[in-house]
Formats: sequence, C-alpha cells, structure tokens
Amino acid sequence: MSLRIALIMMQKNETILLDPWLRYHEAMISDQSIFVFDNGSSDPHTLATLKAAECRGVSVNRIHNQLQDYFARGTIFAQFINHLDRENPHDFYFPIDCDEFLACTVNGQLSCSRDDLDRSLIDFIGNDEVLSIPRKYVNSPYHPNRYSEIQWCKKCFFAQGACQSLVDGFHAGTSKAGSGEAETNITYIEFHYRPYQEHRRLSKQKIAYLVPNPTRKALAAYIKSQRSNFHAAIALLESEYSYLHTFNNQPKTLLDSSLLDRLEELDVDVSKLFSDSNVKSFRFQVKIVAQHFYQKTIDFADQTIFTLRSLAGNIKRLIRNQNQ
Repeated sequence: MSLRIALIMMQKNETILLDPWLRYHEAMISDQSIFVFDNGSSDPHTLATLKAAECRGVSVNRIHNQLQDYFARGTIFAQFINHLDRENPHDFYFPIDCDEFLACTVNGQLSCSRDDLDRSLIDFIGNDEVLSIPRKYVNSPYHPNRYSEIQWCKKCFFAQGACQSLVDGFHAGTSKAGSGEAETNITYIEFHYRPYQEHRRLSKQKIAYLVPNPTRKALAAYIKSQRSNFHAAIALLESEYSYLHTFNNQPKTLLDSSLLDRLEELDVDVSKLFSDSNVKSFRFQVKIVAQHFYQKTIDFADQTIFTLRSLAGNIKRLIRNQNQ
C-alpha cells in the first residue's frame, strides 16, 4: 500500500512550470494530498491552470496572497502541517517549491518511480526528527537532461506528528522532539533556471517587495547586503551571455532523462522549459555578446560619472574647509 504523502507549495504566476509540476505530482500521489497556496497570481494562464487543478481535487488556498506572505512561508506551512496532523494526517509532509520535482536516488541514480519513493521513505515512518534532503539536482535551461549536483543547499521535511517549525525556503526546521536530524535519500530535481526572459520576469517578481525601485545601482547594493532573495537581484543584473556561460561551466554534472521521460509520458510539452534559441549559432552568439558589452559600457559610464561626482564633491568640501 502506498504511503500518504502531502505536498505543500506556494507559487505566484509560475506560467511555464505550474502545469508540469501539478501533472507530475498528481501522477505520483493523490490529488487530494496536494495543497497549493496561491500568492496572488494574476497571469490568466496560471489562473486557468489552478482552476483546472481544483476541479481535479487539488486544494488551492488563496488567503495568503500578499508578497510578505511569500517570505513567511516557513511559519505558514508549519502551521498548516500541524493542522493536517489534526484533521487529515499523512505519513509525510513535504514543503516544496514549484520548481522542485520530488524524486529519490537509488544506487546513485535518480528515480521518479513512486515505488522507489515509498521504499526510500518506509523506514522513516513515525520518525520524530527533522528529515533531511541532503542534495538536489539543478537544471540547465540550455541543456535538457543535464543537472548539477548541489550538496550545500539541503531541504527538510517531516513525518507525521513531528513538525515544530520551518524557516523560509525550507532549508531547516525543528521537530517536536528537538533538533535531531535524519538524512534520507530523497532528492529534488530543481528547475530553478528558466529560459532567460522568464528567469528575469520571475526574479523581478520575487524582489519587488524588497527593492521597489530596481535600478541597477539599487540591485547592486542589495546584492552586497546578502539579504533574502539577493540571488534574484543577481539575475536581474546578469546578461544572457553570462547566464549561458554559467551553464557551460557547471561542475559535477549528471546526465539523466528520468524526469523529462516521465513528463513526456504525461504529455507535458517540455520544450517550454528550455531556451528556444540555437545557442551554438553564430547569430545568437553575436547578439548576446553585443548586448553584454553594451550593458558593460553603460555600467562603466554610470560608475565613472558617479566617481567623478563624488570626487568633485570632495574637492568642493576641501576648498570650503580651507576657506573657513
């Protein structure tokens, strides 16, 4: 018999990922065990996708629709897990993002099989510790089936009755038994990186609450602060030339078709998840290099003007002080 697994996810305007995420996980677990918190979506395609999912039995909660609710996900989800424990108990609760696809590793290989998932979880039924997802596999929007293994950004989940608290991003939590932690072979296949323009759109959405006027100077200052979601500011300053070359030099890459094969079995159009440009074409390379160096020139000019103005101000202050 399959374990009862609850997925709890918050999203806003995830235009290209929401439908694949839903269809993948609905095929893996019960519709009635998927709980989507909508954070104020306005995109018509996203709204239609949510409505269709509700008709299939997915729970959609629209109460937490303010941007500040997104940064309170840890608290909101911990409270909701405790609610489920009382009213609709599950064997396991996964706080998860819309770009994360639940999977496991078997003998060092990725598996999207529900049977393998159950076998990976069965020994943790009733475990009262924080359950750890020690690694994930992050996509490239230019290279289908290629992933980077990331071991420094763990996530967590809970067995029934264990959840005490969660931090935003679900990287850590506490259990009702204390601070103990048990490592599992559960993993996420993460589509954090979208085609360039979509990646910029979502990054701007994520940082709007934190940097209301996202000029390049304001974004650079926010990056230096290393505060929440500063990676979204990095994305907004990055040219497509730099973005592409990030994926040409990925360390610890893994080639695996498990997820895309499964999505194609479910008739999901996976082409939307990847860049539609021929990245090896001379024309594309010239375009992104030209855009990259044009922006570099603008940034250099702005920095030079700022430096000269600062220098002029210092000289004026020095002369004024000498005349007093």
